[in-house]
Amino acid sequence: MGFLNRLLGTRNRAGSRTGSSHPPASSTARAAPPPRAPKAPTPPRLPPGAAPPTGRESLVLYKFDSCPFCQRVQRQLEPLGLAQDIELRDTRQDPKARAQLQEETGRTQVPCLFINGKPLFESSDISAYLQAYSQAKASQGNA
Repeated sequence: MGFLNRLLGTRNRAGSRTGSSHPPASSTARAAPPPRAPKAPTPPRLPPGAAPPTGRESLVLYKFDSCPFCQRVQRQLEPLGLAQDIELRDTRQDPKARAQLQEETGRTQVPCLFINGKPLFESSDISAYLQAYSQAKASQGNA
């Protein structure tokens, strides 16, 4: 048991650390660190050669319903007002959609958002792109 205590640096019954050269923990409370400034949102990662969204792009999302990453992307469509703007292709329900995805990208990874025919993988990147797309589309309506 002594070996494990030294290896793990656990405390003995008296409260001091065993197997460690560190002094016992102080009973005084430490001051809280100062609050961090909020990070600026990172711009979406775009497919190679793609321009920032204008709100007029052709968007096709390859997905399947039980994929948690696809669900994350799909949950954004309604709040962003994009449910009608994106063509959804289910790779589990439609073998042709899976074959198209494999032919275009060499893989069947979902979610995959095609932006004017260029694939974008990774749900966080797709989400960031959809937010930027929604903002671009909204600014078009206000212009």
